[in-house]
Amino acid sequence: MSVNTRSQEYLDNQKRWQLVRDAIAGEEVIKQRGEGYLPRPSGMDDSEWKAYATRPHWFGATGRTAEGLHGMIFSKPPVLKDCPEALAKLLEDIDRQGNNLDQFASDVTWDSLPTNWGGILVDYPESDSNLDRKAAEAAGLRAYAARYSAESVINWRWTTKDNQLMLSLVVLHEPYEEEGDDKFTTKIKNRYRVLSLDDEGNYQQEVYDDNSTDGLSAPVSTYNPHKNGQMMKYIPFFPLPSKNPDKSMLYDLACENVGHYQKMADYENGLHLTGIPTPYASCVAPRDDKGNLVEVKLGGNSFLWLGDPQATAGYLEFTGQGLATLEKAIQNCEERMAILGARIISAEKKGVESAEAARIHRAGENSVLASFALNLSDVLTAVIREIGEWEGIPGSDKVTYSLNTSYDLSQMDPQLFTAWTSARLNNEIPRAVYFNKLQANGDIPPGMSFEDWLQQLDADGMNHGPDGDE
Repeated sequence: MSVNTRSQEYLDNQKRWQLVRDAIAGEEVIKQRGEGYLPRPSGMDDSEWKAYATRPHWFGATGRTAEGLHGMIFSKPPVLKDCPEALAKLLEDIDRQGNNLDQFASDVTWDSLPTNWGGILVDYPESDSNLDRKAAEAAGLRAYAARYSAESVINWRWTTKDNQLMLSLVVLHEPYEEEGDDKFTTKIKNRYRVLSLDDEGNYQQEVYDDNSTDGLSAPVSTYNPHKNGQMMKYIPFFPLPSKNPDKSMLYDLACENVGHYQKMADYENGLHLTGIPTPYASCVAPRDDKGNLVEVKLGGNSFLWLGDPQATAGYLEFTGQGLATLEKAIQNCEERMAILGARIISAEKKGVESAEAARIHRAGENSVLASFALNLSDVLTAVIREIGEWEGIPGSDKVTYSLNTSYDLSQMDPQLFTAWTSARLNNEIPRAVYFNKLQANGDIPPGMSFEDWLQQLDADGMNHGPDGDE
């Protein structure tokens, strides 16, 4: 087996990852995939297929839902607790790419939402293992976090040692650019970083590069990272949000999104073919002196002579139920998408629920997202502690980092907001009731009183009208 061999779990999940990422990316990417997401109907030639594939628009439910889920997790700032000052300073540039801890966490969350897989490597620049801490600092050497997407973690292996499950192998794909044949072009090359435990159980890194003289047959470098001058007995790679890939919470929605796109293609094609009536005349077609068919123009200033007294003329129009059936199927698809995810952003209320019932209902819907955020919090906490321990900072083992796992989905959706506003303008509900609803919805700051709100309206020159209970 070669170093670039993909694990079976990777191969099993690769297509699902691509599907969700494409669905989030939206119309441009989906249409670039061509028949991958829009199968060509039987008998359609290239020109017909091109027109067929151009007509439908992508309904961006998956992308909007992903943005909403990410926004919910970061609707409240992450909480960093018990972090030593020296470690907090390092976290201002946690990845040596200029990203602070919160930005790094945001990027990790966004990247792993479509796949529910990826990882973070805590690494240290290769250097003389005999350098003391002061010399390392002077050289700008320090521990940092490197983020890897699901697609970059191509192989891994778990091993039980001393009744503890631990990684014994991780293979990371690191594509990079190099200058091409001239200064205006670049070439993509492949590098593979192999993290493993050697025969003595010590952590080692091997780097393979297809640009080397040996290609991928032999490593271009091999070394054993040291932590505080000591060999490491484990691989400081942290899979996220779990030990092995699991289906993304967005996968079912993305599949439904693709089905919706395919139905829209058939629907739009049907409208194109049947939406405009076709004129006809049952007579002998008129010809000129040379026997050529006479061009017939339709319009307000044009008319057609029918020489045959038995001739008829009219329009052929589509009257079947095919388009209505397609339209219903599209509506059903959109409803399923709402159930699968889009409703998390725009909470659609079905019937009347008590406040407690609604709270329980929404809590159940968001348990998957909360679990996802909680797992990410655990991984990020472990990464921060590893950086601190690698740097020898006392108290690093006590630090915690927590993403938001409490989501208030009781906010009004646009339709309900419009209804409440209309009721208030028609003096059907009191000002105070309207104020309380807006404040609960987050549209009015929680610290603002009812009286302050009224004064603000007056200051802005807005007429808040008579009160419904006056």
